[in-house]
Amino acid sequence: MSVFADLFAQADARAAERLHSVRDARRVARRRLPAVVFDYIDGAADDELTMRRNEAAFAGVTFRQKAAVGRIVPSLRTSVVGREIDLPILLAPCGLVRLMHADGAAGVARAAASRGTVSVLSTVAGSPVEVVAPASSTPLWFQVYAAGGLPEADALCDRAAAVGVEALVVTVDTPALGNRERDVRHGVSPPLRVDARNAAPLGAQVLMRPRWAAQLAATGVRLSRRGAGPPGHGNGLLSSVASPFSWEDVAHLRKRWAGPLLVKGLLSGEDARRAVDAGASGVVVSNHGGRQLDGAPATLDALPDVVAAVGSYADVLVDGGIRRGAHVVAALAMGARAVLVGRPYLFGLAAAGERGVERILDILDAEMRRTMTLMGCPAVTDLGPEWLAAPVH
Repeated sequence: MSVFADLFAQADARAAERLHSVRDARRVARRRLPAVVFDYIDGAADDELTMRRNEAAFAGVTFRQKAAVGRIVPSLRTSVVGREIDLPILLAPCGLVRLMHADGAAGVARAAASRGTVSVLSTVAGSPVEVVAPASSTPLWFQVYAAGGLPEADALCDRAAAVGVEALVVTVDTPALGNRERDVRHGVSPPLRVDARNAAPLGAQVLMRPRWAAQLAATGVRLSRRGAGPPGHGNGLLSSVASPFSWEDVAHLRKRWAGPLLVKGLLSGEDARRAVDAGASGVVVSNHGGRQLDGAPATLDALPDVVAAVGSYADVLVDGGIRRGAHVVAALAMGARAVLVGRPYLFGLAAAGERGVERILDILDAEMRRTMTLMGCPAVTDLGPEWLAAPVH
């Protein structure tokens, strides 16, 4: 590690210690990132209604406490599609992680492993699976996008299998890209890359964030018209891909993939049943963090229908709007086996690199334990509807 990289690492460690909530991390990330990169994390589609619904849904949850239960030390350990995890919070697949911080997706994977949980690498994270998988001391999961159709998906599956990826996540809510107007206002739109039309204003933003630019440069990351990192891994600035998978495609990938397969991007029991019929080991209730169909239901509101439909046959996970450990507890009480978070750990990564991701997981862990202690619940595996005093609607 160079002298400069070592100094940056020390600064990240100090910054991580000053984070006390996801909100703190968001505030620091906003200061440290160029506006175009921050808005890529923070923004959503159209009027951002669905993103706000995701967060607001948790305000309707009322816990039921059990008093005088004595001293308890809550256990957060559970399993997801056969994988034992110490914390029921997985790190969701996200695009362009490489641009948030030089630690990138490898740092995210190491942070997840250090806390006994799982990181899900996106095809468009900005780092190839062959680099990220060896960085993690626990098996990596991989989210496959395939704008080029099944031949591309097959090739990605082969690459993931070759480096020991444990589970495949197939996202099915991106037949087209959502209209993310914050990106458009910065002068970038699909395929969302730097070109002659937007290089000047984006360059000015980078100059206003010299620490971010210097930290990436000190560790070998270069921002250019093609983005950051090696070609062919989602490196165009704010790159995204439409990936119009069908149920037949999911069934094809199920036959090809030897390990667990999860289908992500479902909001109804009907679609969850189709996923299980296609061979899914698990399903993820998700609206892409509000980045696809604006006006879609909050994921917490959609969760009970999915749990009722397939909870006896497959593990149900959920993402969207989770900003507190209490939100995780609520989702588990409503039937989710675990949750995924995206923006919270990206804020932590931008604020303090790998240490920032670890800090976010530690904060959510502590908040979960405090919530469950106050509720009188000894283990996440004991959570169920009886711990909720009122409907969330």
